[in-house]
This record gives sequence, structure tokens and C-alpha cells, in this order.
Amino acid sequence: MVFDTLSQLEMYIPVLPAIRLIADIMDHDDLYEKAPGSYKTKDPKVTYKILEYTTSSADKPFEYHKDHSDLMVVLKGQELMSTSWRELKSQSVSYDEKGDVGFFSAEPISVLQATQGRFAIFFPGEPHKSGVASGEPCLVKKVVFKVED
Repeated sequence: MVFDTLSQLEMYIPVLPAIRLIADIMDHDDLYEKAPGSYKTKDPKVTYKILEYTTSSADKPFEYHKDHSDLMVVLKGQELMSTSWRELKSQSVSYDEKGDVGFFSAEPISVLQATQGRFAIFFPGEPHKSGVASGEPCLVKKVVFKVED
């Protein structure tokens, strides 16, 4: 997992080369104004979704992916993101091969306060959840880049 500010995004290109394309999209597409939805890029292994939702204090499951990384950028608002132990994903009751996602419940081992201008990368196999309220629920706009291995 990586958690940092957008000004440092390109520093992580050696770790995830698709960041070169993601940084270009962040610089040249107006994601802050773009409507929620699913989008393709010039690389078929990199897609993204723009999401708008209200954070919640309700318990949410952790998710994990076997075949792709998630790079999340908060465009507006704030939320809590958290991680859990990799080995706990064996508690997942089902795994959706087509969607490359499994879910399970666990206690967090780390909690991150994601605000506008910050990003997080969750690599394959890293359990994570987001959309959790930090205090009062608030509106969040976020882009999630999916990078296939």
C-alpha cells in the first residue's frame, strides 16, 4: 500500500509504471468536473471510475483483488480508508472472478484520512475499504483507477 499526496504521484512510477498514464490523465482530463461513470484509457489494462457518494459510519466489508491494483484519488471531500491483514482474505465467503473482487469482515490494522489531493494505491491481495465517515458523513468525489497486472 502507498498513501501520499498527488504532488508525489510520479515518484511511484518505478513501482507501478501505469502511473505515467494516470498522471497524464490527472493533468489533462478535468476529472474534478467529469460526471460519475466508468471510463477507458488508451491502455486496455487501465480503466477508471469516477464515484460520488456520501460517507457512512456503518460497518463495511474489506475488499481485495487478485489481478489488479486500485489507485484511488480523492477529488472532493474526505473519507477514511483502512487496511487489514492479507491472510484474513481467506475468510472471504465468495470471490467474483469476473469482477476480480472478494469481500470479508475484519478489524482494521491501519486507518488513513484521505482528503482532497491525496491518493492511495492498494496492490493485488491487499485488503482495503473506503467510504467511511470521518466524523459527520460528507459528500466525496473520487476517481478509482484499476490497473491490471
